[in-house]
Amino acid sequence: MSNRVAFSSFYSKLAVALVFSFLLIGLLLILFVQQLSNNYQSEIEQKLHLNLAKQLVYDNQQLQSGHIDQGALKDTFHTMMILGPSFEFYHLDPEGNVLTYDAEPGKVKRDFVDLAPIKAFINETKSLPIWGDDPRHNDRKKIFSVAEIRSDQGIEGYLYIIIGGELYDGVVDLTENSHIATIGLWLMGAAILFSMLVVLLLFGFLTRPLRKLSHQMGLLSKNGFEQADSLSKNQIQWNPCSSDEIEQLGVSFQTMAKTLNDQYEQIKSTDELRRELISYVSHDLRTPLASLQGYLETWQINYESLDKDSSASLIDIALNNAQRVSRLVEQLFELAHLDSHTITLNTESVFITELVYDVIQSSGYQAKEHGVTLSVNSPNPKIKVNADIERLERVFTNLIDNAIRHCESGDSVDINVGAESTTSDKSSPDRLLIQVVDTGSGIPSEDLKFVFNTHYRASNSVKGEHSGSGLGLAITRRILSLHGSEIEVTSELGQGTSFSFSLQLD
Repeated sequence: MSNRVAFSSFYSKLAVALVFSFLLIGLLLILFVQQLSNNYQSEIEQKLHLNLAKQLVYDNQQLQSGHIDQGALKDTFHTMMILGPSFEFYHLDPEGNVLTYDAEPGKVKRDFVDLAPIKAFINETKSLPIWGDDPRHNDRKKIFSVAEIRSDQGIEGYLYIIIGGELYDGVVDLTENSHIATIGLWLMGAAILFSMLVVLLLFGFLTRPLRKLSHQMGLLSKNGFEQADSLSKNQIQWNPCSSDEIEQLGVSFQTMAKTLNDQYEQIKSTDELRRELISYVSHDLRTPLASLQGYLETWQINYESLDKDSSASLIDIALNNAQRVSRLVEQLFELAHLDSHTITLNTESVFITELVYDVIQSSGYQAKEHGVTLSVNSPNPKIKVNADIERLERVFTNLIDNAIRHCESGDSVDINVGAESTTSDKSSPDRLLIQVVDTGSGIPSEDLKFVFNTHYRASNSVKGEHSGSGLGLAITRRILSLHGSEIEVTSELGQGTSFSFSLQLD
């Protein structure tokens, strides 16, 4: 199974194909070089002996006269073959029939030689080398030299000389099997093997990004989108500045994986929020709804026997519970909307001090009821920020209401509007620091890091009719996050609490 997997990879297939290609190319190259070398050698040999037959006809009296004594000619051939053992001499008639030669009985296999190559040689109608029939073999071709034998009556025949006869072939065979030829073949094989290894290493280097991408896809397929962020932590890094197509593909894949993971986390978060919302609605709405239903049923049963004040008291309590349910439902839907990541801000220039005074005026009745003093400290009433006025008003409302609930009679809530610089030039700050400070009960240190969590209530939070829903600070943090700001809290138990955040100056 492992061998099957090993040879199913792209690199292994490429390597196998490369090895077979090199072996085939190497074999074809050896055959081609050998054939080319033989043709080149034959061409040189034929050119060197191009006029050999013509010269012999010119030097031999009986060949020159055309009156041939076959016995004497055979002796002449024998003498010439002793002097030139690599040549074979034949006398042909005008039709190509073999008439005279010097060879042992049975050596000559052909009685006829094709005249077409001979005429092409004489008339120079073909480029060298020109191959002609070898009389000592039924189907072998060899280079030759040929000349016409003429008399007064015309062509009497041809002197046909095979260049490189049987004796020459034997010597060539011995040479091919020699130590030098063997070394040459080994050197050629080593060169092909070395080239193959170099190309394999080169292919390995070039396909490395592809193997890395395959490994990364395998990790994503195995671990799922929950582990998408771990891809970059597993030393799988891509260079976004590279012009390599596979590197760019890897960058795109990693970006796609991260986007899909973010969307997956968003869907999972939305699903968790939905389940949390259902759980919270079923738990926290039960009490005010039960109270609302109980008081209304009591009034309905006894309204005829109740006096005017008692009837109004029951209706007021029921109305308060209905308002509490309404506020809770409104906050739940607002939080769900903020967590949906589909919200957009309608930013504009806002006179921040004026907005804070409006919120204080709205919360004045609640503060007066608790005996809490509200104040605003702003060095410049005309200072403006760039924000969504409706949602920023919601932030101040939540923070001031939360501070009032945790104060007792005689405590105070101060809204401090000051400047915080985020540039090197301290005289031109670009963000505005805002603090909501109360002198109330404070928050235990172990609860500070949880106060912005949904539905969280500190251990000393207000209970009963004036208790909060645990959603106000969570909503506040999400609104400020949309404005590019983080809210911070500091508190000392029994001494009060301070919430601070910054906004972009207009």
